[in-house]
Amino acid sequence: MKLLFISLITVLHISLADGITLQSVFDAAEPGNGYDKHVILARSEIYTGGLGIYEGDVLIDGNGAVVDLEGGTGIWVYGDEIIPANLDIQYITLLNGEWYGVFYGGTATGNITNCNFINNGYGVQLYDFAEIQIRNSNFVENTIYGVALVTTTPVCSINYSNAWGNGEAPWGENCPGWGSIWTPWEPEGEGVIEQNPLFVDLDQWNFDYQDNSPCIDAGDPSDEDPDGSIRDIGTNWFDNQETTLGDCNADGTQNIIDVIIMINNCILGDDENCDCGDLNQDGIVNILDIVNLVNIILSPWIISKKYSKNNSIKKWH
Repeated sequence: MKLLFISLITVLHISLADGITLQSVFDAAEPGNGYDKHVILARSEIYTGGLGIYEGDVLIDGNGAVVDLEGGTGIWVYGDEIIPANLDIQYITLLNGEWYGVFYGGTATGNITNCNFINNGYGVQLYDFAEIQIRNSNFVENTIYGVALVTTTPVCSINYSNAWGNGEAPWGENCPGWGSIWTPWEPEGEGVIEQNPLFVDLDQWNFDYQDNSPCIDAGDPSDEDPDGSIRDIGTNWFDNQETTLGDCNADGTQNIIDVIIMINNCILGDDENCDCGDLNQDGIVNILDIVNLVNIILSPWIISKKYSKNNSIKKWH
């Protein structure tokens, strides 16, 4: 039995270490929360590749996950009057897209909330009659523009967001389209800043904030972080507590004792104070969280995340 348990855990560990494409998760997604497709990502994963959305109402709920576009295209959304398309995307970091993180064209619509767009050609690109709203999001070190409008017809509202270190300018537009003349464009929304977000370690994909980040409490004041403060800009939220996800006995170490506590108290028991065990931050403590914790225990190079800070994934080179 012991050998079987170790073998099972080893298989689970290997399976979680393998890359997962965003397309595969999208294909498997089902309707939910009022959407035709409700795509739910896990905080503990790094997903790869983009996808195309040509119809329907889609929500991608990143839960703090990272999508590495690996130098390819990002998420393409295109709709028309006959076959409309809408993409709402939240709590996700999209990086390394050759041309864009997200593209909206035709009559596509959408909302972008609490996302990070990093090291893409354009963070977000709009064509035709696309109409989107951007809120509480970062556009950092994209090689051309943070947000780009092609032609005069797209409608883009940007509020409580930040742009920093983008190649040509934070925001740009190309009129009348497909030409070579680009000009800076200034969004008319509220709370837009252009400051270094002061991530803990951008190069290592740690998108938590240093305690003096200008993005802390700089989001939409009508939104709250889990600690009750004003929502931060970006995917992760900042708090000064230092309780580590998975360290359920608060001894400073994630080990088999924490696994036992999670199983007995949070899964088999009825302990309502199980925030420490929700490793994938989906609001439920279940076997997926146990697998994530076992992976952390078996792989000490995996960064442990703070449930008080919504830590991001560290990328090892």
